[in-house]
Parts: sequence; structure tokens; C-alpha cells
Amino acid sequence: MSTSTLRTPTPRSQTGLVRVLRGLWTLPTNLIGHAVGLLVSGGRGLRRIGGPAAAAVLYPCRLRCSWHFGAVTLGHAIIYRPPLVEGIGGRLLLAHELAHTRQHDVLGPLYLPAHLLAQLISALVFFASRGRSGDPIHAHNPLEQRWLCLGFDAYQALLRDEGLDMAERERLLQSFGV
Repeated sequence: MSTSTLRTPTPRSQTGLVRVLRGLWTLPTNLIGHAVGLLVSGGRGLRRIGGPAAAAVLYPCRLRCSWHFGAVTLGHAIIYRPPLVEGIGGRLLLAHELAHTRQHDVLGPLYLPAHLLAQLISALVFFASRGRSGDPIHAHNPLEQRWLCLGFDAYQALLRDEGLDMAERERLLQSFGV
């Protein structure tokens, strides 16, 4: 597998026409994401986050679910397990999830089907290659590793204080507003 991407993103365009077109292009997936977010959060604890590079609405999962991830992005909605978005680890997790919102800006209604297919293929490749360590959903998924500004393995390296010095890491986080 090639190296996970790590780069500071450019700001999203804020011109009126681009914002309108982006809103229309991402509307179907955003409706799904916000509906699921409202359902799992009970409509409580919502907050907007973001910076020049990306924006989203956070929905805390209030259900007693046994999911094995800290957060999931559905369009411009991020559903998260509340204790996992605190401290530097939480900021990095949110930056990774906000990087997915940039993918959504490009892929629009194709985002969810493309991501689900890539995750399925990643898991199949992982298990077919007898993967022993790592995460089968993220290991071989280009939408998790390479086609975003903060790939999953790069995010994991930053959690271990590898990859960027503190000032560079802070610039990356500020570009996402976290």
C-alpha cells in the first residue's frame, strides 16, 4: 500500500455561485447525514465546526451502540462518540472526518456509494492478504488513505507525535477549524 496522504488543505471557495452549486450537489447525501445525525443524537448537543478548509455539523451518538469507530462522516454531518473528540486526539479525529467532507464536496451523491464500495474492497483485500494488524476498513481504502488531505494512517502517526512538528500540526488543525 502506498503512503497515507498528509497535507494542509487549501481553503474552500466561498464565492456565491460555488457555494450554491456545492449545496445543490451535496444536498442528497447531506439530507441522509443530517437525518441519521438527528436520529442518533436525539436532536441534542449539535454544533457546527469547521474552518477555511471544511465545515460540518457534529452529532453526538446518544444510542447505546457497539460501533468500533470514533466518528463517521455522512455528507457534512459527523456522528461521533462523545468522549473521543476531546483533547489533541479528538481534534485530529475531527480533522480527518472534516477531510471527508471535502471528498463529499467533489463526489456529491456518489460519496456514500463510493466510500462503502471502497471499504468493502479494502476489507476483502485485507483479509485475502491475511492482514494481521491494522484496520481492514482503512488499510486499502483510497478514500481513507490517499484521496484526502489527512489519510487514516497519517492521522494515526500524528496521534503518536510522528509526521509533523507541533507548529505544522497546529496549522493543519486550524485549517479545519478544530
